[in-house]
This record gives sequence, structure tokens and C-alpha cells, in this order.
Amino acid sequence: MDFLGEYTMRWNLSLLAVTAVAAAACSSEKDSLTTGSPLTDMGVAPPTASPTAPPTGSPTAPPTAAPSAGGCADLDRDGYQDKACNANAAGSPRGGDCDDRNNLVSPARAENCANQLDDNCNGMINDGCAAACDDLDRDGFQSAACNANPANGADCDDNNRNINPGASEICGNFGDDDCQGGDLPCLQNCTDNDHDGYGEGSGCFGPDCDDTNARRNPGVAEVCGDNVDQDCADNVANNPALRGDLPCPMNCQDADHDAFGVGAGCLGSDCNDSDSNQNAGAREIPGDMIDQDCNGQDLQLGADCTDRDRDGYGEGTGCLGQDCDDGDPRVNPGRDEVCGNRKDDDCMGGDRGCSPAGNGDCTDADGDGYGPGCLRGTVDCDDNNQMVFPDAAEICNGIDDNCNGETDECARRGQRCVDDTCVSGPGAPCRDDAECDPIQGLRCDLEASECRVADGSACEESAQCSTGAECLVLEACNPDGLACYQAKGGPCAEDCDCTGIFLCHPSNVCVECLGDAQCDGARGEVCTPGGYCALDGTLSGEDHRVSLLQVLVDCWSLYVESTEVHACATLTLPEPLFVGPDERAQIGPADNAAIADFACDSDALSGAGFSQDDIDVLTELFGCGLFDVENLWWRDALNAGSSGDWCVYYAPAKSGFGIPDDARAAVVIDNCSLSDID
Repeated sequence: MDFLGEYTMRWNLSLLAVTAVAAAACSSEKDSLTTGSPLTDMGVAPPTASPTAPPTGSPTAPPTAAPSAGGCADLDRDGYQDKACNANAAGSPRGGDCDDRNNLVSPARAENCANQLDDNCNGMINDGCAAACDDLDRDGFQSAACNANPANGADCDDNNRNINPGASEICGNFGDDDCQGGDLPCLQNCTDNDHDGYGEGSGCFGPDCDDTNARRNPGVAEVCGDNVDQDCADNVANNPALRGDLPCPMNCQDADHDAFGVGAGCLGSDCNDSDSNQNAGAREIPGDMIDQDCNGQDLQLGADCTDRDRDGYGEGTGCLGQDCDDGDPRVNPGRDEVCGNRKDDDCMGGDRGCSPAGNGDCTDADGDGYGPGCLRGTVDCDDNNQMVFPDAAEICNGIDDNCNGETDECARRGQRCVDDTCVSGPGAPCRDDAECDPIQGLRCDLEASECRVADGSACEESAQCSTGAECLVLEACNPDGLACYQAKGGPCAEDCDCTGIFLCHPSNVCVECLGDAQCDGARGEVCTPGGYCALDGTLSGEDHRVSLLQVLVDCWSLYVESTEVHACATLTLPEPLFVGPDERAQIGPADNAAIADFACDSDALSGAGFSQDDIDVLTELFGCGLFDVENLWWRDALNAGSSGDWCVYYAPAKSGFGIPDDARAAVVIDNCSLSDID
């Protein structure tokens, strides 16, 4: 499975994913994708003249105005001009768009049977859709093509009984198992009850204001005026009556209440004014054939790019450029700056105040170009100070320099003014230790690309600690109070570097045990040489493949939603060793035909006594389907007669699978001496 995979995540795409899949299900013809994306064809045709991605290392900002030719607009940037002024869908430029404020509606779209729109602009609604609503895979959820209700429908793959709104999301498998809009990130040391990547712990993307609702987190789009703080921005200080909600702007035609639309009061333009997840400030989901951020194209990620937030910007030759905040996918040098949202969207040094252009009859007392009627902008929050205007840089001086309603806010997330300087605190984006405040005991955690509290230093919560560490009190190690300590699998030099329940192994890794005494003997656990407590895994029966595969099934089924590494079993292989009817000196590895073919043969597995649930697990582990990825790391054959040499582990984020070389939740068969299961 992939991390941040098609992590991709999901965070604000639930409705869009269902819409796209529904369109594919109702279409009689599917457009073929040529991007090399691991996603299956969603039946959504991109514009044939989509804009070219900016070259590596020199990103260009997307245009700020909708393109038009011959005086006819294409407001939603879907490649088709408004039908009112250009009715020719096959012309040049193309027209015939029957809803030019919704980029999911155009002559190129497939009909979506789950809505009441003329998606393909042929003058008919839901034409070609079946009258009955099917549940082809008999999983209790009808197809999203005709039933969008997640209680008994909204099935985004009605040919796979393991994919539906009631299923658990499996991270990193490029699949939308629970039909909430994409894959789940594989995160270690993150308690994330709603599976959106935000929660409690140093391994999360950040804290979650509602960990029971995957549609509320800092990565989703805010809907204004509904008394709900979807993006966890907590605007209570600005409008206490709305309890953290975004107030809807005045003088803004905005049907989907995302504060983007048409009018001087809007935060910016909107290419789909029927969906709050699509606007100039929305998070772009890579590889889904949907243009969330309204720049005219879907984002395609390149290889050789370390990009934690998967916005295309990060470190590496495959990136579009460097990212000033790799923890926020809505901040990078390729974004349009959105005024007044307290974000440095375009990495140009801070937010700017909202100031629409005037008619040229300018009143400007301080000569900065801003004031009533001015072309540069009609708003100036201090027309007696030439250094204060909406495009000014905010500095630590007790003044709202950029007229965005905030005083002394720093350009980067997690920074604050100390005297006359912006200082990076815990959670601030960074690329090296020099960008973090040493006085607060901070260092740059390169895995999170954030300033985090160094191990052993004082903390307030685990989110401030380096990835994999926890904030707690250990009287024996630090009687002064809370400090950061490494959890299982973290680096250490002594026991006091680890949390109280873990010990420092001679390999300098925090582990569960250094001997059998630290394990549960009543359950039959023993301590592996690498420091994990594991059960006995002696292979038995006439075909030793059966008992081995059962160990793998049990390991996955027990720990699949865990964010920690676990040792499931120490393997004891009899001698002779039987693989089917044949006596063998070895068994495996995973790609060995005798193992792989058997694990993917549902009839043979059923005959050997495996349940359908077990067969589904083996299909997931061995990647049996055409578009499935492998979730089993087993690279060496196991010798007959070996005992205690090989162990079965569960790893929530195992790397090294190759292309795509992202972390996946996986079952691992490897040496029992390992302490670090990466």
C-alpha cells in the first residue's frame, strides 16, 4: 500500500470521488487515461488542450482570469465555452457548455446517474441510466451510479465486495476502500479515528478538531455560514456567533458557500460553484482527473520528489519546485494568493488583504496606490501610512501592515512574533535545524518537514515531538514534567530515550523486550532477538503452505488498523517441508509460483479450508488483482528445519516496494534479529 498514496488522499474528495465513479458507471464509452496514473479510468475526459505543467524547478502561477476567445467565456476552465455564446462542442474553440460554472458538466462528461443534472449537455437528464439500482457484488451497498446514500448505496466499486462505504480503509493500496474519496495515508504513531490523516500523535499531519468526522480537518474546504468549522481554522475570534465557521462574504455570488464566486467580495474565482471542494483555494488531489484548485488541469506527481503533502512541490528533481510548507497542500509557489485567508498560499511572504480594483477615480492620501476608487485597490486600512496597504509585507511591529485584519501574523504556519522577529515554533515548516528556535529545544524533523521538540526536551503534547515520539512524564528519567520520548521503533542511546514501556535495544532502537520476561508467557509469547514479543508459528499439516498462509492472514487481520509495528510469530519449519504434494528444501518467497499461484487461487484456498474473508486478505496481501498492489514483503526463501530464524511482522508503513516507492501497510517475513522494520 502507498503512503500519501492516492493519499491521495481523500481529505476533501468524498463527494467528488463518488461523482466521478458514478459517471464512469453510467457511461457507455470510457475515455482512456494516458497519464500513467494507477487509478482506473473514471470516465472523465480531460480537456484535450489542457495547460502544460510548469517545468521542473521553475513553476509558474496559474492564470487568474478564465480564458476566453472571441468574447465567449469558459468560466469553469473545463475546455468548453458557455453554450449561450458558443454552441459548437466540436468547434475551435469548443463550446456547448450547458453549465459554465460547473467543471463537472460539459459535452465531454459522462452522464452521472446519481444526480439530476444534464452532465453531458445533450439536453437530457440521466439518459441511458438503468431504472433499477444494482448491488452487483452483494455487499449490501448499491452502486453509486444510482444511489448516492452511503447508508445503503454510494458503492464506488460495485464489482468488489470489499469496497463500499461500510468497509475499513486500507492505507497505501491506491484503493478507495471506504468510498470516502481516495486512499488513506499510512501513518505511524497517529491515533486517527476517522482515517483522514489528522489526529493525536507525532506521526499525524496535524491535530484534528473532530476526529469522528473525516470531512472535518485542516485539509478540507470550508463552507461559509453553516455554523460548522470544516477546516478547523477556528475563526471564533473573528465571529464568535458562528463558532469557528467562515462568515460568508458580502457582494459575492456564491452558490456553494465556499466564499469563491463572482463579485468584488469573493475571495477569488470559482470553476465549479456547485461544489465547495472546488475553488482557487481548494486542495488539489493528484491523479483523479478533477481540477479542484481551478488552475485548468489535474495535478500529476513526478518521480524523485519528496513531497509529504503531495502538492507537487518538495525536494528532488521530479518536483515542480521547492515548497515553503510541505505540511499544507494548499500552500506552494504554484498557487494563486487568496486574500484574507491567513495563508501564504503562493509562498511569497505572507497573506494579503482583500482590496478589489476601483474605477480610477482614486482618493489616496498617503500615495501608496490604495484607496477609494483606486485601480490598484479600493481598500486601505490606514490611508495615512504609506507602508500599510493590502500587498505590504507583515512585520512584527504591532500594526496590521497588510490590511488582512490580523496584527503581527507571520508568513509561515507555526511562527509567532517574538520582539521584532518571526520565530518558528513547534509545527512550523522547515528544511533544516537553522530554521527552528533552539531556545525552545526545537530541531527540524525531516520526516515531517516541521520544527519539532528534540527528544528529552520539554513538551506540551505529542504533536510537538519528533515523528514517532510521545510527550509524557517519566519520573525516573525527567522528574520535572512532560518531555518527548521515542516510541517503539524509534532511535535511542539509553532506556530513558524511550517511553516507559519500551527499552533501548543494543541496536539503538526502542523495543518491547530484551528477554522473555518482558513478554506475555501465558499467551506463549517469546522475545525475538530483535526485541519484539511474538507467538509461536510452527508450520504443520500435509501442505505447509496452508499453515503459513494462515499465519499471514491472522497477522494482517489482527493489526491492519494499527499504527505500530508488531511481531506476529516466530516461524518453525519442519523437515521435510511439503509444498503441495512435493517435498521441498525451501518455501517461498512471495513471488515463487508455488506460493503466489496458490494464494491467488480462490477455489484451491476454499478447498483447503480458508473462509471468504481469509481469501480476501490473501488477495490483498499478494496483490492478486490486475490493479492491486502487493502488501507482502517476503524476499528470501525459508529453509526446511529452521527455527526462530524467520519472523512474521506487521508494518504500518513499510518502504522499499519499488514503483511506486511509497510506504504501505504490509505483512513482512524477515529475519527475527531485526529491530527496525522499515
